[in-house]
Amino acid sequence: MTILSVLLTLLISAMLVRQMINLSEEQRLREEATTSLQQAVRILDETGISILGAKVNDPLLPDQAREAAKADQYITYRAVLEGREIIYAAAPVKLGAQPAVLSLSVSWANSQQMRQSVDTALLWAGITTLVLVSAIGIVVVSRLVKRITRGSHAARAIASGDRQVLLEDSIGKPFGGRDEVDEFAGAVDAMARELNSKITAEQRYSADLAHELRTPLTGLVTAASLLPASRPTQLVQDRVAKLRNLIEDLLEVSRLESRIESAELVKVGLDHCVAEIIERIRGRRPEQCAGLDLRLGAASSEVRVEPRRLERILENLISNAWAHGEGPIIISTRGRSIRVLDHGQGFPRSVLENGPERFVSKGGGIGLGLTIASGQAQVLGVTMKLSNPHGALVELELQPPQETPGQGGAA
Repeated sequence: MTILSVLLTLLISAMLVRQMINLSEEQRLREEATTSLQQAVRILDETGISILGAKVNDPLLPDQAREAAKADQYITYRAVLEGREIIYAAAPVKLGAQPAVLSLSVSWANSQQMRQSVDTALLWAGITTLVLVSAIGIVVVSRLVKRITRGSHAARAIASGDRQVLLEDSIGKPFGGRDEVDEFAGAVDAMARELNSKITAEQRYSADLAHELRTPLTGLVTAASLLPASRPTQLVQDRVAKLRNLIEDLLEVSRLESRIESAELVKVGLDHCVAEIIERIRGRRPEQCAGLDLRLGAASSEVRVEPRRLERILENLISNAWAHGEGPIIISTRGRSIRVLDHGQGFPRSVLENGPERFVSKGGGIGLGLTIASGQAQVLGVTMKLSNPHGALVELELQPPQETPGQGGAA
């Protein structure tokens, strides 16, 4: 689009210059013809002889020019004669008692070579300017595109949780000073710093709250265990157990978000590992696994994973599906992937677009299950995808045995 604009500007400029040169050349020829005619009139008056190519009552002189010359002292007239452009100069004279018109002509052909030279010069000037502007434009645009590309990579890193990245440092500096891209990058960095400070404050508050609640909760658990067996006692112990699980979940989320977790990866057979994990989860949560359908793949693949963390992921996904979805819950393996599918209404659009967030679940409530699963997946280097094919589907893509993902990552 820019090159087209430059080309259009050059074309218009060349046409204007050519037109100005033509007008200037026409004016020069008119003045030249008038000057020659003035000399011819003076010599004719003094000697009666017509010189300098001037003719008396030239039959080729256009009638309009002839009538105009009779009514004025000197006139110039542009005409086309036998395909040639002519500039006529004419003036009234007297031959004896008879009025007459003395005229001479100047051909445009005399300046044709000059106009062709001007056209050639304009053409080459336009081509040279276009090439130079295009080259400069390509250099500037390519540098700008590179800076914007680096900025987009940095923005994605910031979005993924890397708080050390600065957009302004990542895009590099322009040829001189600051430009609009630097201003935009600075604004984004300021926004990211503000958001990071708020997120850090929120995470610190959640962690501090969980730690503060943990001490009285320990006493509450002990006191509840000493109550005599009864229906009220069972209700109290159940609520205390849920409160303890919630606080432990908050502490786990805080550890994951603080990036202090690291995985101890080992090579395992995926199907065998998943079968053992599901068996243990069935023992702990029989009510949530009542309608669970485990479908192992035809051939087991080897992966690198920490079974304890994978168990934590699957336990949270099953619990989330049981609490907010509908049965049956199907867990299947294929290659290096694990799929957890329920048949409820699926994930809300905000969860699909933004990913799992703390305190936001697909069916209301605290919503820490998906957040914990996502954080543990990032520690393991596992890709977790959410979708709604026929309910809520979570796909886990595990690392192959020959690759060793960077350890210590966090949500």
